[in-house]
Amino acid sequence: MKAFLIFVAVSVLQKTRAEDGFLPSYIHPCSIADPKFSDCVKEQIVECLPHFTKGIPEYGVPSIDPVDLNDIIIDGNGLKLKFTDAQMHGLSKIDLTGFNLKLGDNEESFELKVKGNLSLTAQYTADGQILILPIRGHGDALIDCDGIEVQIKSNLSHVKDDKGTHFKLVAPNYKYDITNTKIDLKNLFDGNKQLAETTLKFANENWRQLMDDLAPPAIKQIVKTIVKNINKFFSKVTIQQIIHGYQEKQ
Repeated sequence: MKAFLIFVAVSVLQKTRAEDGFLPSYIHPCSIADPKFSDCVKEQIVECLPHFTKGIPEYGVPSIDPVDLNDIIIDGNGLKLKFTDAQMHGLSKIDLTGFNLKLGDNEESFELKVKGNLSLTAQYTADGQILILPIRGHGDALIDCDGIEVQIKSNLSHVKDDKGTHFKLVAPNYKYDITNTKIDLKNLFDGNKQLAETTLKFANENWRQLMDDLAPPAIKQIVKTIVKNINKFFSKVTIQQIIHGYQEKQ
């Protein structure tokens, strides 16, 4: 009972401190007057990424590792392939590879590029053929994607409330690239090892054709989740809290 009361007290304290403008210890405001302002913001993003992807409970930002994906359905060119209970793992280990922030212009903008190795787990059902080879089965699916790089660009708008003015990402767009993919589908052809190995070998040699259908909905959901969480964080902190000396245009 004592431990429970301590947990409740800490949770209430975290929420109160967040509402009072408290910033976690790993977030250090940057000054817009600093000649190295861009470097400061970039360093902050690098430092905050692991915390952000694992969740910031006091700001209502949930963990995004793993990311829950909607069902992914491929139905065309002779192939019916469905993934359910799909999750993407590995975002907490991604690296920042590009960053750009434009402030003070008529159109403020934010650009982020991250890269890492991600894996998708799901239950699959398959029937039809991959290019020239038949495929049929159902069971566990594991898809390892090496070197996924995602670039997100978004305009920045301002939202005002009784705490002050906040940033908000609006109209985001994105593009991505994948270096390599390895596909493993269990229980193909009711466990026929020879047929399964032949089909998986062919699928992995021609992974890009399969990922042309599989990747877009998965990446779209990942980007949507990232943008949603960034905006949750922005809604809890004012611009002045994280960027000292920022002057809002009248």
